[in-house]
Amino acid sequence: MKSGKAIVQSSGITNLGRKRKGNEDSYFLDDNLRLYVVADGMGGHQAGEVASKMVTDVILKMINEFAGGAIPGNDIIPHNISKEAGWLYSSISEANRLIHDLSSKIKAYKGMGSTVSAVLFASDTLIVANVGDSPIYLVREDEVSLLSVPHTAMAEYEAFAPAGAKPLSDKYRHVITRAMGYKETVEPDFREIEPADGDIIVICSDGLSDMAKPEEIMNIVKTNAPSEAGRMLVDLANERGGNDNITIIVLKISESSVSQQAAVNPDENIAKERESVLPFVVEYDTDDFSGRALVNNISIAGFFIETGEIFSIGQKLSLTISDGKGENSVMAEAKVTERKARGIEVKYINLTETQKNRIQLFSGKIR
Repeated sequence: MKSGKAIVQSSGITNLGRKRKGNEDSYFLDDNLRLYVVADGMGGHQAGEVASKMVTDVILKMINEFAGGAIPGNDIIPHNISKEAGWLYSSISEANRLIHDLSSKIKAYKGMGSTVSAVLFASDTLIVANVGDSPIYLVREDEVSLLSVPHTAMAEYEAFAPAGAKPLSDKYRHVITRAMGYKETVEPDFREIEPADGDIIVICSDGLSDMAKPEEIMNIVKTNAPSEAGRMLVDLANERGGNDNITIIVLKISESSVSQQAAVNPDENIAKERESVLPFVVEYDTDDFSGRALVNNISIAGFFIETGEIFSIGQKLSLTISDGKGENSVMAEAKVTERKARGIEVKYINLTETQKNRIQLFSGKIR
């Protein structure tokens, strides 16, 4: 199946877990660019959060520019990869350079870094790239395989150790041998495959992969829609201890074409196109922390934010709501009105007429 003809159903979720005070994971998904990225930051004093956010922001910005006609710069791009893989290579290289520069200049950020695991759909292939140990799984029929290359001391030892060699201690499982920002340059691992109808891709941080076997992940994503599968996997990781932040993107791939859809039912085709639009991106700030969530339904009164952060009833938040493409956004103040198992209900405070009009536009869109 040509990647360009693939219909991708996507969903992403991030959760604090049960042991961490802050979330150092970042992710984004863009169904228009067909780009999906998870980054797991590392470093004290919120430096990991900064590093992972830089990874996702820079990659999104640069892929947007390349898709718009920009030409990659002076990076030494491998000759054996496609044009779109070259875009991803340049984006990862630039993100690495910026993180390394910032950590060199600001003492509080010294030693910060991040993993990155990315999937980009090109016209003919599905491109996978990674630095670090955040896995990318492919579920095809009744098998699950690892598409990414784990850059850990244990994985590299197991790959090159002679037969019968003494195994490394489990403490080396999370010793990263390659990460974003640790050096001036970084070498991501790449793989390009042709997607098949029914394929499922799971990109996640080790907050999930440490708590669930690949086969368990496969069984959940095969039998549930991406959004529900993500919630179930977060619950599973938390039930088993929630030792780290948990971030998951689930992609379900099917084969279709716009012309075939339109021939069957034009109205149904329009509905499917609307369904493929990204959820709203909501960035929220309090006096103590900042966060980011994807929200499917927004009303003129408020909405539900899925989050693992701890809020109090009545706590105030500063919100920035955007359409996921960065084309439309609105800022507003809100307060927490209800706490639920998976997040919080928020209601707007003192909206101006302009804010009301902007939010009405959002709430009227089909997602």
